[in-house]
Amino acid sequence: AGYFRIYESAPFKGCLAPGGKYFLTRNDSSIVAFAVGAKFDASAAADRGTPGGFTVFAAHTDSPCLKLKPVAKAPPKAGFVQLGVECYGGGLWQTWFDRDLTLAGRVVVRSTAPDKTP
Repeated sequence: AGYFRIYESAPFKGCLAPGGKYFLTRNDSSIVAFAVGAKFDASAAADRGTPGGFTVFAAHTDSPCLKLKPVAKAPPKAGFVQLGVECYGGGLWQTWFDRDLTLAGRVVVRSTAPDKTP
């Protein structure tokens, strides 16, 4: 809470302030959040020869990342449509075997009627 939305397409100069908390999104699928230190002084950092003078810590999680196979449709079973998937990268399976299966992500639908949603 307390983070101010900024936009990647807009210049950051003049909109970031010491002590401020900010976030931006990319493609509605990634979020970047950061806080500027209360004592941060960009001009002093530039005087020391370290323009910007900041440190970035980052993390991501995508394990397991199950991707649809290029030809994903499989024969239906028990009335359910099935799609073939494959693991992208190495799965950390021991941390996922005791979780309920859920779906997340985006669905892209090709339609001849662009004003209609299925």
